[in-house]
Amino acid sequence: MKRLVGGLIAAFALLMGATIYIAHRSWDGLVDRRYSEAASNEFTAREEESREGFTVDVTERYRAGNNRILATLATSAGPLRSARVTLDTMRIEGTRHDRTWLLQEVSPGKYGADVNFPLPGRWVLSLSVDAGRLHPRRRWAAVVPPSDAAGALRGSIEGREVLLSITPWPPGSMREVDFIVSLQGYAGTASPYVDLSMPGMEMGRNRVDLSRGADGRYRGKGVFVRCPSGRRGWEATVTAPGAGKAVFHLDVAD
Repeated sequence: MKRLVGGLIAAFALLMGATIYIAHRSWDGLVDRRYSEAASNEFTAREEESREGFTVDVTERYRAGNNRILATLATSAGPLRSARVTLDTMRIEGTRHDRTWLLQEVSPGKYGADVNFPLPGRWVLSLSVDAGRLHPRRRWAAVVPPSDAAGALRGSIEGREVLLSITPWPPGSMREVDFIVSLQGYAGTASPYVDLSMPGMEMGRNRVDLSRGADGRYRGKGVFVRCPSGRRGWEATVTAPGAGKAVFHLDVAD
């Protein structure tokens, strides 16, 4: 019996020693070292922002579909120029629609992009700025409501608003759908047209020809071809001859 008890005590002591050793190798006290480093880096970055007088103002209202998002960046020396600015959009319900957008400098200190929220709901947005010593990061949550009109996607061509409406919404594959394009201030003699394509996939030419109606809007019919891989993400590129293009991102229903 004494030998059995002694063996149990020895085994317990050995197990306790191994546990303490592993804990010591894995933890520094009760604080994860990686978390400590991340927090330290965050404080350092915020101190640098404070010294530089960094400020940021970002568009806060969004709707499902295309949105023009602008970020205004400045320091105590004036508008922040020549920065690399990206925006991550992440849907809380899943990662399928997560995407990173590059914001272009449209005027001194103002960075913009046409950002698409394919579905309404809860989203997390993360803005990243890289400019010399400054590396600000901002993250916030947003509730994206449905579009004012089902299937109405908003964009711009050289500062002119472009509205692409698709009916029915969401469109299904292998079914004829209606396209309506409203192009503010367009005075070209040739009608705009819509090219349908799938990013990273060769689907062949799929162009929707549009004709001008009495109300000044352009209408046409087209079909989203079913992808053999089962992918549903598409791009609809509206081209206004002589003026430019606007790219819209959407998902088909099936």
